[in-house]
Amino acid sequence: MMLSTFATADWGMTLAFLVLLAVLVLLLKLAGAARTPPPAGARAFFWICPLPAVESVARMTPVGKGAFFPMMGRVSLAVVGFLAAHWLLWRAGRLLGWNGVELSYLATPLVWLGTGSFALLAQLIYLPAGRLLPAVHDNVLASRGVAEFWGRRWDVWMSDWFRQVIFRPMRRRPVLAVIVVFLVSGVVHEFVIKLGLWLVTGRNQFGSMMAYFGLQAVGLFAERAWLAGHPRLKRVWAWIVVVGPAPLFVNEGFLRTLQFWP
Repeated sequence: MMLSTFATADWGMTLAFLVLLAVLVLLLKLAGAARTPPPAGARAFFWICPLPAVESVARMTPVGKGAFFPMMGRVSLAVVGFLAAHWLLWRAGRLLGWNGVELSYLATPLVWLGTGSFALLAQLIYLPAGRLLPAVHDNVLASRGVAEFWGRRWDVWMSDWFRQVIFRPMRRRPVLAVIVVFLVSGVVHEFVIKLGLWLVTGRNQFGSMMAYFGLQAVGLFAERAWLAGHPRLKRVWAWIVVVGPAPLFVNEGFLRTLQFWP
């Protein structure tokens, strides 16, 4: 069954995603470096590593030669775990006959597992340079609210970039800064997912990523307005806001990228 999965996989979409992601990271680096030049001692490394923000470079830690094999073990476990989860969820979806919205929810954990595995692989690849890239996620399941999820837990690499390029220059207008951050998040995901879908399949489905991140902004402002003194409700609210509209995010383009489209 695994062979049949790969035989029918939409690899063109995955390739388009990786190419567009590389272009996006370069554009983000240029924007960040225009405001804060990378440190002289890590300038070359910054331009060849996947970190989009100069500030992320400052959070790298030096490592010795003995770190390679333990990291290889972590990467192996992560990749095997991702592939096993992919196959199990893929089989479950086919057995249940799910597609569309149901399939989006079923594949949502793969976004977390896949991005984490990709970041660990990047850490391994760049380890010979004697530097350990910071983790891309920080204990996501411990999130205590929408703001904490997006600001501190999920995709810390991009969070660093947002702080450097948007939040600090707009610190006197924090509400507008939040709106701009989620607007840019929507544009970024439209670029790497929906543009890829259009290039590969000709299907025009632009807009759902913008809608998803628009809802995240609404959820964050609602949290600040009504749930500040209710920590338990904030936790529940965070997952309602983040996972509830998942089909807007884990859409056809993302499902094809993950090799999860029926």
